[in-house]
Amino acid sequence: MSRKAKRSQNQSRKKSSLRKEQGTKQAACVSMESDFQNTGRLPVELFFLALLLIWSFLISCFPLRNMDIWWHLRTGELILERGTVPYFDWFTFVDFDRPWIDLHWGFQILVIWLYRWGGVDLLILTKAFCLSLTISFAWFAAGRAVPVWWKALLWVLPVICISGRSLVRPEMLSLMYLAIWMYVISRVETRPKLIWLIPLITIFWVNSHALFVLGLVVSVLFVIDHLIRVWAQGRFGIEVPSTTISGITFVRVGVLTGLACFLNPYLEQGVLFPLTLYEKFSVDQSFYSIRVGEFQPPINFIRQYGLRNLYLFSQVLLALLTLSSFFPLLIRKRVNPFRILLFIAFTHLAWKASRNTGIFSLIAGIILCDNVSDWIRLTVSFRTATGVLPGTSTVKSCWLTKSIAGKGISTIVFLFLTGSILTGHWARWGGEGKVLGLGEQKAWYAHAAAKFTGQPGMPNRAFISNMGQAAVYIFHNGPERKVFFDGRLEVNSKETFQLYEQIQQQMAAGNTNWAYVLLDEQGQLPVVILDSRYSRDEIRGMGANPGWRLVFADPAAAVFLDVQTADRLQLSQADPSPLFHPPGL
Repeated sequence: MSRKAKRSQNQSRKKSSLRKEQGTKQAACVSMESDFQNTGRLPVELFFLALLLIWSFLISCFPLRNMDIWWHLRTGELILERGTVPYFDWFTFVDFDRPWIDLHWGFQILVIWLYRWGGVDLLILTKAFCLSLTISFAWFAAGRAVPVWWKALLWVLPVICISGRSLVRPEMLSLMYLAIWMYVISRVETRPKLIWLIPLITIFWVNSHALFVLGLVVSVLFVIDHLIRVWAQGRFGIEVPSTTISGITFVRVGVLTGLACFLNPYLEQGVLFPLTLYEKFSVDQSFYSIRVGEFQPPINFIRQYGLRNLYLFSQVLLALLTLSSFFPLLIRKRVNPFRILLFIAFTHLAWKASRNTGIFSLIAGIILCDNVSDWIRLTVSFRTATGVLPGTSTVKSCWLTKSIAGKGISTIVFLFLTGSILTGHWARWGGEGKVLGLGEQKAWYAHAAAKFTGQPGMPNRAFISNMGQAAVYIFHNGPERKVFFDGRLEVNSKETFQLYEQIQQQMAAGNTNWAYVLLDEQGQLPVVILDSRYSRDEIRGMGANPGWRLVFADPAAAVFLDVQTADRLQLSQADPSPLFHPPGL
């Protein structure tokens, strides 16, 4: 063997020896890190998770104030009574012949059972429990290398953002299903059999909310990520794909999930229904975004209110932190296509409509925890590979010191956050009046007006403004008595919405022409119910209209009847003073 060949062989042996030594150091460091973090980790993790969940539960316990719950409750009652879901509209006299794809029917049966057992209080407690359960699954879905006290702090912003839309709506189930979906995907490498839960989750989700499509989006992105990893083969900082799940398993689960989507009462119409909703805040966004608050892009609220609102500020900060968490990994040449695709897709949804910010916040929280977890692992590996590895006792002492300080700070933070809710300071900071409590928001719903107009002899039709109060009327009087327009935008057409606004404007101007549009076959005019907070112009206009009489008024709503009907029912002019200073204006 030549001298040159021997020199090359010796250099190769030295490099091989160095690689083995570095690998030994790296393994030792990772093992050391694991030992220091995981020694007694479970009790500590449960402690901080409990602090997070208690705070998450309390932050969602505020008096009921969303309007849609009442038509959901009435629909659930009717489904149980009739033994069928609706296929055409049940509640309006204008769009009665329009199809109604009610994928919420599972949620509606759930909430009517809860309402019968425990009323509004049980609905609120269940909503708060769903949020806590959602955060629990999200916690275990991401950030396994992150110290538990740090991980708890990382979830503060997502919980604040989600709580901003923590309402008794089908969305509360969608968030829970999405968190379970993400948990399953995060564990398929170590527990591959969990992937067979995906079709089962789909069956429940598709019969609870139209956002079941989000699970399909996540799955498609997961498959794309796998294909990218197969193509990259370890290049470009992309890890090689996992081999725990075979291609045939992916196909089988995908087929079963697709079939599960059709296991709803509306079959292919139910599968395609999410496209109808997406059209309203994409193609028709210019129409709906200026009329319905939750269809407005978040940027509109920021332009209008700035970042003084706690929930807006938290959403922006969470988005920036999650975006920033990618950069340290990219610098270290660590690319995770799945998280990047998730962030892009759910940022797009949140950018389109504020109603999607809660879902974005859940996904952003999972991505943020996973990115921080990868950054911790890479930092440890880098220090080991470069020889920056102090003695075991030094590492242990340093780690324990940081850990004790971090645990103390995190505990204080959560005690402070929980205390702020109990003392009412959180409600003042949020600026939305969401005080800790149960029951209904004071004078929020027009229950008394709806019961008053449901008496014998009253018209069987009602024009109600705002449209949210129509749900209250439906709960007490539907479907025998019907409304002109309500908040179910999946049923009511854009043309009906435009006519509804024209009538409101004519009412406010004291015009009488609108009334003739609403005459029924017997020439009967509808009863008019006007919300005391959001329909004040209409109340003034109707009060000045000699053809109509105020026959009922309380802090929540005013009721007007045409003079002929009021005389027939012997109803005199009501005292308007309760309308002057409605709560929560």
